[in-house]
Amino acid sequence: MLNPLEEAITGVPVSSGTVREVRGRRYLPPSPKPVVCGVLRLLDPLCVFFSALLAALAYIQWLPSVAATLRGADLERMALLAAVVAPFILYEQRFGSAASHGAVGLLVRSHLARFAVFTAAVLALGQLSYILVHIPRAVLALWFVLSLLLTSLTRVLLARYLRFLLRRGALTEVIAVVGAGPVADRLVLAMQQTRPESVALLGVFDDAAAGAGKVSVAGSIDDLLELGKTQRIDWVLLTAPPGSEDEVQSLVYRLKSLSVPIGLCPQHIGLAVPLRRLDCVADSLPVSILVDPPIDQFDRLRAAGEGLLPRWLITLAMLPLDGARESRDRLVAAGSRRRRERAAPLSLAIDDYNAVEFGRIAARFGQEKFGYVVTPNVDHMIRLHEDASFRALYARASFVLLDSQFLAHLVRLVRRLRLTVCPGSDVTGHLFSHVVAPDDRVVLVGGTPAQARQLTKRYGMRGLVHFNPPMGFIRDPRAVEECLEFIESHSPFRFCVLAVGSPQQEFVASELQRRGAARGLALCVGASIDFLTGVQHRAPKWMQRCGLEWSFRLMSSPGRMARRYLVRGPRVFALIRTAQLRLRSLPTLQAAATLRPVR
Repeated sequence: MLNPLEEAITGVPVSSGTVREVRGRRYLPPSPKPVVCGVLRLLDPLCVFFSALLAALAYIQWLPSVAATLRGADLERMALLAAVVAPFILYEQRFGSAASHGAVGLLVRSHLARFAVFTAAVLALGQLSYILVHIPRAVLALWFVLSLLLTSLTRVLLARYLRFLLRRGALTEVIAVVGAGPVADRLVLAMQQTRPESVALLGVFDDAAAGAGKVSVAGSIDDLLELGKTQRIDWVLLTAPPGSEDEVQSLVYRLKSLSVPIGLCPQHIGLAVPLRRLDCVADSLPVSILVDPPIDQFDRLRAAGEGLLPRWLITLAMLPLDGARESRDRLVAAGSRRRRERAAPLSLAIDDYNAVEFGRIAARFGQEKFGYVVTPNVDHMIRLHEDASFRALYARASFVLLDSQFLAHLVRLVRRLRLTVCPGSDVTGHLFSHVVAPDDRVVLVGGTPAQARQLTKRYGMRGLVHFNPPMGFIRDPRAVEECLEFIESHSPFRFCVLAVGSPQQEFVASELQRRGAARGLALCVGASIDFLTGVQHRAPKWMQRCGLEWSFRLMSSPGRMARRYLVRGPRVFALIRTAQLRLRSLPTLQAAATLRPVR
């Protein structure tokens, strides 16, 4: 289905009356641009201090005969003073916007001007404190030159990184347009032509039943206000037909509840309202700001002081308040997260099967219905806690088999509960060796053609068919449809082995269930095919029994597994204390069985 931007270009109308999703995701995380730009506040002091060290070393190396005139303590104090001042003077708040737009000239001019002010401020403070008396002028000159080079280099690298994020769509700005018609069409076309990789159109909203342009109405203004309670919105742009100033102000008053900046399109320039140019849209279609982004009391206090005192002095004075505000925000966010976790603890029902017992169940499953198997491990548990859509995929699964011996040991230690472990690799190997007959239809999704041939030869499977979707296929609706159609075309099957990683494999299995055309049992077993064919090696048995298989995989592939096991994995320790785990006992699968206490 076309999005509103594509439909505006092609002329294909958008179905009216529906609120559309942004880039296929209902909720977008905050943009990483402020985080990336905020790194400058940390890098600038480091660059200034490191430049002083390099200048001193160079002076001692090149002029050893006069090195005694350099007093290291004075240079150190001067460097610390400059490092404190640097983030307040050198930081450019427009850096993110200019870097995203490729405005190199603006960045260069701004940084040179700010560095000149920084140099003058440091020299003035040094003279007032008498620190400069024993620092040679050659050292000062070299220090400032190196500081300029290093701070410029950090800005070049951060600008390149922002452009990289921009190309990947990580800096998406979500824009809602209010008012359908020709101006809305022009606005949408301008955004598509100038910033297609970084603008996501939430939709065109109007109280009229139907719009007068190519981009149809996605909902009323009340729909937009309701959507703003759960959906991130970065800008609201007004393109409604010209009217009285009172009408525009009334509309703005309604939209202020969204707490986002509101812009006005060119046809409203004649109104007697305060307007300022906005650079987030194409120069060919200038947009002016009506309502600034919301600020809190700290920013209001800063803005009031900047009219009376130099900005750098106000920033220095406000530094303790900024730290208090950041600490407050973190505490509030942490408290909200804890309240959400306490209100909705993770709940998971696990089937009480080992590989042999499940093999008997799978052998009787038949080909008259469809079901799928999921195999939770530590990473899945964390994703289940954080992602509601992933929980929905698990809720529709026919069988839930615990894949992690480490998780079983952790539950036994923390909760004094015993869980049966049934690794997906053991299940797959047992089914191929003892359940699958040579003529049974088995669909393999994932792996390579060589692995499919190896399985066919090893287990004598004449009915195995193979499909390998492209990398990242889950983000391409056509590739997903091709994969689903391949599986359905070979239905009914005895087993469908989905080895494309989580959550891709669970999504494919859920879609097969929703469409209702496939018949047979699907297995979401991740890297099991790699283990069976020798592409990857499993840990020794003693490591598996001790729950140390994760450490073996970390040592085998540190680059790929370090983040999963060392950064993300430790979250499970806090999660497991509140998780509600239920054990579905053999063979009835009726939900009410309780976990066995450890004896």
